[in-house]
Amino acid sequence: MRMKALGVALMVGFAAFTTFYWITDAPRRDAEAVTDDEERLEFGQLVFLPDDSYTVAVEINDQGFALTEIPLFLNTTLSFENKTDAPLTVTGTGVTAFEVEIEPNGSAPQRFSDEGESTITATGADNQLVVTGNPPHLQPYGANCARCHGVDGTGGIGPNLHSLDLAQKWAQTGGAQSLNNYVSWVITLGGVVRSGNVQSVMPAWGQDFGGTLTRQQIEALTAFIGEWAAETLENPPPDVDVPDTPEAGAEIFQTAGCAGCHGADLQGGVGPNLQTIGSEPITTIPPLVTATLDTEAIQADYDADPRAFLANWIRHNSTYNGGSPTAMPEFGEDQLNDSQLQALITFLMTHTQ
Repeated sequence: MRMKALGVALMVGFAAFTTFYWITDAPRRDAEAVTDDEERLEFGQLVFLPDDSYTVAVEINDQGFALTEIPLFLNTTLSFENKTDAPLTVTGTGVTAFEVEIEPNGSAPQRFSDEGESTITATGADNQLVVTGNPPHLQPYGANCARCHGVDGTGGIGPNLHSLDLAQKWAQTGGAQSLNNYVSWVITLGGVVRSGNVQSVMPAWGQDFGGTLTRQQIEALTAFIGEWAAETLENPPPDVDVPDTPEAGAEIFQTAGCAGCHGADLQGGVGPNLQTIGSEPITTIPPLVTATLDTEAIQADYDADPRAFLANWIRHNSTYNGGSPTAMPEFGEDQLNDSQLQALITFLMTHTQ
């Protein structure tokens, strides 16, 4: 009888546990998904930002180091912060040797780029800090996208990652519902996805295509850039007409990312020198071989109407390359409206020999 009662009690208890687990399963999964998303975004930011952007603060107070041991990934910077009323000399020995002077309420950075152990001491401190440098976790600093796209993603040598064009393509290919979308394709395969040009300045980052990024890193970057795309769609930039003046065109030259390739003073860089574009066309477009361009058509169209030529080049430069993409992206109306295009051309036409 007792065994029967015990069996019934166990069955009731198991049923109650199963019911409770089933009821709380969805909220628990939702909480885990939120945590996973937060970690993915944080990891994506690490991959995107420059190598030295990951900094950990280490406080030194009147009792000495607030921490006594720190394991960290290589290329992490420790910021030693003096919270005492006297100057401190902080010294490192071991694989990372250094010595820095820190004034009261001041700080000093030290980057740890070597694998192994370092011992950190400070004048007047009774304790010490042991720092252990470990190999990068899945190479979190393998991309440094900020080098070309800017630390805030607003562009430089590379395009603006907050653009409406990118956001729309991201949404059309799955958006936040998928990590296999337009952004992921561009990261994995390179700029050829956008321009069709296998010589695009944007390399393929996927390991299966000669790059250095793992699938996990690409998914993290996709999620991180996807946050910007979602914000752009929620608050799209206004389609504002600008005056047809050199001053307005100079601003477009910067905001459209032209300066990233052609230089702030049009002196050239990744793209050619444009300092004489107002008096003669440019027929050498690195990294393309000049012979692939129809230089006769370029010269003829420029001579006939330089403004019309520049408009066609900015919008449809592939027409001068047998229909194939050139090293320069084509700017559609969703990236430059007609007034912005004309102001940009007015600015370019002021640059003559």
